[in-house]
Amino acid sequence: MDFPNSWATPKVSHTDQDWWVSAFYGFSTVTDPAAVKAAMSDQLADKQVYGSILVASEGANGTLCAPTHDLLLSTLDALAEQIGLAGGFDPTWSRVDRPIFRKLKVQLKKEIVTIKHAGATPLTGEGGEHLDAAAWNDLIQDPDTIVIDTRNSFETKVGTFPGALDPGNVSFSEFPQFVRDQLNGQQHKKIAMFCTGGIRCEKATVFMKNQGFDNVFQLKGGILRYLQETDEDSNMWEGDCYVFDDRVALNKSMEPGGHISCPVCRMPVAPNQFDDPRFKAGWSCPSCADDPSYDRTRASSMERLRQILLAAKKGKRHLGPQKS
Repeated sequence: MDFPNSWATPKVSHTDQDWWVSAFYGFSTVTDPAAVKAAMSDQLADKQVYGSILVASEGANGTLCAPTHDLLLSTLDALAEQIGLAGGFDPTWSRVDRPIFRKLKVQLKKEIVTIKHAGATPLTGEGGEHLDAAAWNDLIQDPDTIVIDTRNSFETKVGTFPGALDPGNVSFSEFPQFVRDQLNGQQHKKIAMFCTGGIRCEKATVFMKNQGFDNVFQLKGGILRYLQETDEDSNMWEGDCYVFDDRVALNKSMEPGGHISCPVCRMPVAPNQFDDPRFKAGWSCPSCADDPSYDRTRASSMERLRQILLAAKKGKRHLGPQKS
């Protein structure tokens, strides 16, 4: 069965050209986050820039797509100037054949990635050493290294590095408790940490250092940059990489891996789960089929799927609610 990716956007572009995608973050002291939000919202109001920008007093974080590289680059330059980020962002770039977001959201947050632990920020503490793909491969093959996937459990199930610990996080703010419960007494070990684009590791490694871990390392640019920097022979990634946009998950070639996002519980559904009897298009997936707390969501989900398919037949995009 052919499902619309992420149940949301048919494969229809605004133009015939490819689109650019940029994932980015930067830590800086922002005195007036609300002013930054207003300025960026105004600047992009009439532009074909879609995605999410999170702004807080500690900086900005986001993923955006646009029909041209220049438009996206000028957007990042403007945002970097707004938040006072010296040197600008160090983003990851990729190309897609359609918009991977349906609208633009510029949001104010208490943190640009939420760990809920005072002092766990590069603005006030020292983080781990950043490693490129080659150095990372060497480190995680060292038997004395503890490899930690800092992402949430539903992400680690889609793909991870061999031997990596899954903290069992429902949210990133649970990571500090995992360290206290599971890693106490191992401060002498080499710690290798990774996440999707690098931002969670920026805070997680500072927290680890604050807890007395001396040999802390992180994958520079996260999984996304690793996939871009490695070839088939050197790539040690296993599975796909979950991403927070309509592609849902990317394979080693940075192409959509065929996953869809359940419209009821928002969990990723792998292609090998499409034949699972608990999977019913627009109604349930293996993650939520037996959970009655989602029953109220199912009827609205089916109506939304109907609207998506109707829009696809007309060659239009369905601008429905976007997952955060």
